[in-house]
Amino acid sequence: MTKLMSMDFLSDDFDRQFRYDGPLGAEWHPQSIIFRLWAPLADQVTLHLYEAWDSAVPFTSRALERKERGVWETAVPDLGSGVFYTYQVTTLGIRGEEAVDPYAKAVGPQGRRGYVFDPSQAQPEGWDQDTRPLLAHLTDTVIYELHIRDLSSLPSSGVQARGRFLGLTEEFTQSPEGLSTGLDHLAELGVTHVHLLPVFDFDELDDLHYDPEQYNWGYNPRNFNAPKNAYSSDPQNPLQAVIDLKKVVLALHRRGLRVVLDVVYNHTYSIDDSPLNKVFPRYYYRLYGAHFSNGSGCGNELATERPMVSRYILDSLAYWKSEYHLDGFRFDLMGLYDVETMNEASRILRRDDTNFLLYGEGWTGGLSTLPDDRKAIKRNAGKVREVGFFSDDTRDALKGPVFDASKAGFANGSPGWDENVRYAIAGCLGHPQIRWQNLNGYHEPWSQGPHQTINYIAAHDNHTLWDKLARTNPLDPEGERIKMAKLAHGIVFLSQGIPFLHAGEEFLRTKKGEENSYRSPDAINGLDWSAKARYRDFYEYIRGLIALRRSRPALRLRSSDQIRQHLVFLETLDPGVVAWMLRSWAGGDPSEQLFLAVNAQPRAREVYLPSGSWAFLADAHRAGAEPFGEPSHGMVILPGRSLVVLATQPSGLNAGSH
Repeated sequence: MTKLMSMDFLSDDFDRQFRYDGPLGAEWHPQSIIFRLWAPLADQVTLHLYEAWDSAVPFTSRALERKERGVWETAVPDLGSGVFYTYQVTTLGIRGEEAVDPYAKAVGPQGRRGYVFDPSQAQPEGWDQDTRPLLAHLTDTVIYELHIRDLSSLPSSGVQARGRFLGLTEEFTQSPEGLSTGLDHLAELGVTHVHLLPVFDFDELDDLHYDPEQYNWGYNPRNFNAPKNAYSSDPQNPLQAVIDLKKVVLALHRRGLRVVLDVVYNHTYSIDDSPLNKVFPRYYYRLYGAHFSNGSGCGNELATERPMVSRYILDSLAYWKSEYHLDGFRFDLMGLYDVETMNEASRILRRDDTNFLLYGEGWTGGLSTLPDDRKAIKRNAGKVREVGFFSDDTRDALKGPVFDASKAGFANGSPGWDENVRYAIAGCLGHPQIRWQNLNGYHEPWSQGPHQTINYIAAHDNHTLWDKLARTNPLDPEGERIKMAKLAHGIVFLSQGIPFLHAGEEFLRTKKGEENSYRSPDAINGLDWSAKARYRDFYEYIRGLIALRRSRPALRLRSSDQIRQHLVFLETLDPGVVAWMLRSWAGGDPSEQLFLAVNAQPRAREVYLPSGSWAFLADAHRAGAEPFGEPSHGMVILPGRSLVVLATQPSGLNAGSH
């Protein structure tokens, strides 16, 4: 024991002796439950069993037996349908506080006790028949980012289970104006994936009392493998949260929508109170000397490069995918994950579905001890080729830097962004027509293919686009700002890569100017469904752009080579005007080609078309999959702050503007 106590858990010797590949967590059997915990430096591990989540004392406790490679184990017979439990670990002579099993698949209210249950009792009706919606290729994806509570927290949602999981399963819900909301709205909009902000158990949101003033996005991890009881229809029953979340997945799948979960393995909300730290102090965290590395900006970061931390993350991902029939994961602060762990996650998760979606933030929240060449950051995209990255290049080019609310971008009138917009349109990869010296910011390609480029204009972080426009263009009338919003979103949906839409942006969502609404009340974060009627024309335009994108394979080319071969930028005479051709359908009608142009200037411009017979698919007022008119005289007038898409069988490729 002296040797064990003095062993450096950061050493290779420690990894060789204690790396463990066998089962962990509570394993349910009809006659007994086997409890296993990995705690190599522990002197003693005690299991406490409770009849209820709020029982004052355990009804029984028992010591676990030390097994090989630092694993502690015991079997408890016949506990009925489910039981609450904790571990108490004594490490190096210090008896710790009770801890939730890091592998707990459900927890009691406030996340203080694990709950083990018969998995056969956690399946809603029809779960065995659930099937994953078809997706031909990753670039066919259109992502919709949604917070469970935001969807239905306001009365305008027309939802009964407001702020809960089941609110996303209700059909035929309507706004006061009689327009579809909730699930029906998502299916009507035409997106392919619903990205749910964190639904695992997190801190700073009371599970038992719904308070419209108390809110959190969920980036405060406590128990990584258990769903959040606050969203359950019965928060005191941990099994219900499991069932309700599965009902959400089932409802979305039945409407043809894939499901992505937002996961946050980069840090824990607390260190001392974290189950990970209670069972094995300091092991799960990156350290520099006696201090915790803080690359998350939240006080700590997980050491994903350590074998058993990486294994924990991979086990958790595999469990969520298998148990909840998921179709993808979004990684918070992915720059804090090592590339080896991300590649192993891709290998495991994509075994049975090459279109399983993995993407994240290609940056950190602060300085980290993880070397830059091992970080899953944008400039290392070539080291994690199956993983996508948020394109802040696209975001900032279109609306201006997010960290300076007063500065504009291409769509809201700032000059000098044309080359950045061309770069975004080409998917942020190495296109031969990009003039790298003219780019603001990054001066070389980072994306290895369009499946790696997540194009977006806004997400839960920072201002919504509508609020940003209010800051950058306060003197412009609302009609002009609507044009800017159409143009910005239009470029996202017409660019190569994968488009991403923040919930409510399709009807000009506002958070009343709040830049960081992570704990703002429902009055700020809740979706105002009456805005869908107020901005009906804008909503129909976004819906039409999605339909247009999904109808034309040329807008979602599948490889870098296809983009370099089939996307050709056309020279224009005006700054603020960008035009391009897509010369081959690459899977669609081989004779049809597209002409596309965007005009960020406030005044109209004439854009000349290549020779041929053209038909509109989008203009300043309308967008869709079907042609709706023809231009005249071999040119098109592009109104101020607008775009155009035309389809034809051209005989030439020369175009310009003046």
